[in-house]
Amino acid sequence: MNLHNLLRACLCTALALSACGDDDDGGTSTRIALEVASDRADMVSGGDVLVAFRMPDGGGLDGLIVRLNETEVTPALRMLPDGRYAALVEGLIDGENRVEVEVDGVAESVEVVNYPIVGPIFSGPHMPLPVCTTEASGLGPPLDENCSAATVVNWRYRDLEGEFQPLADPARIPEDVEILEDSGLPFIIREESGTINRGIYTITVLDPAPEEPEWDSSQWNRRLIYQFGGGCGTTYSQGFKLQGAPSADALAAGYAFATSTFNTLQVHCNDTLSAETVLMVKEYFTERYGVPEMTIGQGGSGGAIQQHLIGQNYPGLLDALGTTVPFPDVVTTSLGVLDCSLLVAFYASEAGADWSDAERRAVNGHLTSGTCGLWEQSFAPGVRATEGCEVGLAGALPGVPDLPSLDPALVYDPVANPDGLRCTVQDTNVNILGIDPATGFGRRPWDNVGVQYGLAALNEGAISVEQFLELNALIGGLDPDGFLQPERSGVDDETLRIVYETGRVVTGDSALREIPFITTDIWTDDQSDIHDRVRVFAMRERLRLADGANTPGFSIWTRDPAGASLVDSFLGGALGLGTIGVLDDWLTALAGSDPQENILDRLDATRPEAAIDNCITPDDEFFSGFDLYDNPGPCSDPYPVSDGPRIVAGAPITEHIVKCALQSVDQAIAAGLYSIELSADQRERLEAIFPEGVCDYSRPGVGERDPIGTWLRY
Repeated sequence: MNLHNLLRACLCTALALSACGDDDDGGTSTRIALEVASDRADMVSGGDVLVAFRMPDGGGLDGLIVRLNETEVTPALRMLPDGRYAALVEGLIDGENRVEVEVDGVAESVEVVNYPIVGPIFSGPHMPLPVCTTEASGLGPPLDENCSAATVVNWRYRDLEGEFQPLADPARIPEDVEILEDSGLPFIIREESGTINRGIYTITVLDPAPEEPEWDSSQWNRRLIYQFGGGCGTTYSQGFKLQGAPSADALAAGYAFATSTFNTLQVHCNDTLSAETVLMVKEYFTERYGVPEMTIGQGGSGGAIQQHLIGQNYPGLLDALGTTVPFPDVVTTSLGVLDCSLLVAFYASEAGADWSDAERRAVNGHLTSGTCGLWEQSFAPGVRATEGCEVGLAGALPGVPDLPSLDPALVYDPVANPDGLRCTVQDTNVNILGIDPATGFGRRPWDNVGVQYGLAALNEGAISVEQFLELNALIGGLDPDGFLQPERSGVDDETLRIVYETGRVVTGDSALREIPFITTDIWTDDQSDIHDRVRVFAMRERLRLADGANTPGFSIWTRDPAGASLVDSFLGGALGLGTIGVLDDWLTALAGSDPQENILDRLDATRPEAAIDNCITPDDEFFSGFDLYDNPGPCSDPYPVSDGPRIVAGAPITEHIVKCALQSVDQAIAAGLYSIELSADQRERLEAIFPEGVCDYSRPGVGERDPIGTWLRY
């Protein structure tokens, strides 16, 4: 049997095709529609690529030839639901490759660029990775310096009590297995783990027939849920997963799940690395499991940050976003985090020790004074070069295994080890932010020059003029290693240019407006939670249209914590099938709309009824509507929105300004910035505290500009 007949026979056998008779030789004038099925042709990885093609009219598999770099190959073939054929072509070399499909003399080719499975593709040179976690993750010892490991597949079944149990022998179905109601099949899931882009990936799918040698995709609904974990750290480690388990209801409904340890922001607070990992894991999933019709993001806290920035800067990787307890992005969130660090230090000083709790809350802006304390304990160390490797609460969270730690001898010390690993957010993003020539370290995009801490508290009479002046005179800033210094901290123009041009700041004028997006706030502001409610409305304001209307693709769901702890909040995990199902319905309807129409109109027209703003009150009542959060009512009154230190200092709710434009004290007084009249002495002291001027938030931020594009490489 020749190659063509062999391919044809294999395909017919595998797919049980009814129309596998002799093909007509005529009608081959139509060109072959050939494309890469696993995302971008210029960014494939691992030495293989899935190409999809439609046969020309009258063309059949008898006349099929596939070539890789002019050499005939025998790829694995399968048929896609849309009637196209898919061929997994293996043996790609690193760099440029040419895949050609020919049928009866009609040929089409596609150029692909292959990268190693360990990466990188676009995130820039590898960071050091001295800590592998393959053993702690059940994959055995690492195989090389890239922390590679062999692929491992395990199965679990859900028992009659609703708990998942290990399935030791996939050829024997336990008697106590739950039977799925719709299909009558056993509720068994397949979990595959391995290493891609140096992170540990996990793919979870429904697999009611685990005894079969190949995974049966018939129960998959062709939807992929991509999960993102929270936090924001710099561990120089292969890491761990910091997120909830895949929803059992969603698995039972046929959804597939994927993630990687490099999609947990606590491992590496680098959303570009996370985007690259999504690209590579999705490609692998597509090649081994099938082509998803849609990919829906899911995750909270730092998991929301990743979705926002991937949706903005690498559009197409995620088709819809499902975020929980969100922060907009790393850079602008850090403004309030580091403000809190300074404020906590001030309250601990002799000058601030006698401030009352009410006065501290008025300056901090949060519902409780403990919120700043939690920021200081958990994530403010993320800019301290000698402390950041221990940042966060990962070790105390459920589901995170005991992991090897970074050798302290490798960590930076300004005297003993000046060339050591600096455990800061800016150094984990050095490929994007670049090196600050003044320090030789990663550029830090944080600035508090001109920031008038407690301005709104002063104007409201919550603190005195003397307190306001003393606070701003003593607040100080952070030195290059992230520790307190008496001077305010500034950021240079080049750092600001990089921050804005590379899309480090989430903006509404981006692809985020063009995809369905549901964000869920679990209100825990009264628990001193850092996930304060104002972030949800910061996102809404950033996405607002030029005419002032809310963008039609974005909706807010509010939920009472219902006993959720701060640990649950830090996980920022899934809320079950609800959000997934609504986003699925929305994407399905959107796919059926006219692509020639304006995308905002299409989002509005296809929005499911369940996708509009809604809330569940503490009394378990449900309300929905388009203006729920614009006025007092059942969705606003029980869930008050507080501010943060920057907003109290005069910044807009969007908090998108990294460095404020400055105005003189005279100009600020003339503009009515102060509700009280300053004496000549107070005015003189204020000018001495702010010799360069105070923030003028009525103007754009210094260096503020649009990103230069998407899919940037570093």
